[in-house]
Amino acid sequence: MSADASASYLAALQLADSFFPSGTYAHSQGLEGMVTRGWVRNADDLGEYLRNLLTWSILPCDGVALLNAHPAARDGDLTTLVEIDWRLHAMKLPAELRVASGHAGRRILDETAPLLLGETGRAVHGEFRRLVTERETPGTGAVALGVAAGAVGIDAGNALLMHCHSFAVGVLGAAQRLLPITHSEAQRILHGLHQPVIGAMAALQYRDWREMTSFAPQTDIASMMHEHDDVRMFAS
Repeated sequence: MSADASASYLAALQLADSFFPSGTYAHSQGLEGMVTRGWVRNADDLGEYLRNLLTWSILPCDGVALLNAHPAARDGDLTTLVEIDWRLHAMKLPAELRVASGHAGRRILDETAPLLLGETGRAVHGEFRRLVTERETPGTGAVALGVAAGAVGIDAGNALLMHCHSFAVGVLGAAQRLLPITHSEAQRILHGLHQPVIGAMAALQYRDWREMTSFAPQTDIASMMHEHDDVRMFAS
């Protein structure tokens, strides 16, 4: 493995690790609302919930945004980056999920900024971060990750795998505080997501950002209702 490939691989591990301070530990991504209403009750329900969410919402929506944001950042096309960012923001119907995505995106940009010294993508990263800071664009998590990944030499496909892995790990971490599931069951669920994610990615690699789709009505309803729950452990 070349030095550049090794550096890219290590950067991917760093950004995808739950140790990376993206702030997702504070969010269940709609799971708490699902559990509160009895719509997810055990490990089998949780596995099905994550498969459906990744297949029908995260990959065709956030994933398509990331796959298009990555080359836009590489080309220095900030206009397109901002358009993708606003489109993804608008696709997230529950306010909690919009806030969660923006929170993660800002943390990704802030935490990766000091790591980009000498990287060719730091100018685009810095300008996009400025636009997010000044509230000219929402800074959604998937778009921010596409910008940051490109700046440290991670290709778009691996960046999307990172996004899916981090999303699933975050939900599984929340599940261990909300449901009676073991670490072994969580690992089994995570491993079971590999093939569905890989299969779905094959159909998305050439999809234009204007063709983002998301269909997760039960999660959206649970998230909207979660905003008004009297007792909440997570922000989303």
